[in-house]
Amino acid sequence: MGKKKLNPQPNELNQDTEFGRGEIKDNALKAVVTSQLFRTRVVKAKKGKGSFNRKAKHRGKEPYSKFSLKWILNRAFFLSEGNGEAVF
Repeated sequence: MGKKKLNPQPNELNQDTEFGRGEIKDNALKAVVTSQLFRTRVVKAKKGKGSFNRKAKHRGKEPYSKFSLKWILNRAFFLSEGNGEAVF
């Protein structure tokens, strides 16, 4: 017959470092909530809505991405400098 596997029981040593804080002295709830365990994570969807990945060779070639804020401000600055004509 096979050997029975024992599930390790949590002991006091594991509880001290469970949240990555060492020994909790003052406020246990604050230590738990501000630990790495409760950090917000953004998980990219693998299937369904929001999961589409554009191929690297086509990335950044959308027609609407041509006009950035920097480009618009530069055009506005050059048009306001002259007498209504674009300066190149």
